Amino acid sequence: MPCPHCAQRVRAIKSRTMSPMLKEITYRCNNVECGHVFVAGLEVLRTLSLSATPDYTVRIPISRHARQSALNQLSLNLSVG
Repeated sequence: MPCPHCAQRVRAIKSRTMSPMLKEITYRCNNVECGHVFVAGLEVLRTLSLSATPDYTVRIPISRHARQSALNQLSLNLSVG
């Protein structure tokens, strides 16, 4: 992620887990003339491939592609049985 002010590279200087789905990360701009320090969020947005060991208390939206793939697998498994 570039600095939103000068577009130079930034460095993560600390992070804090807010939930299983969200982390806050504090960044500092590498450009000494800019010196911007800011907090950004890293958020889980959607599942692309289903977990083999899911935590059912965590609700992550499933992408259309992953949902279709899972439905296809389920229908294949039902056809074999």
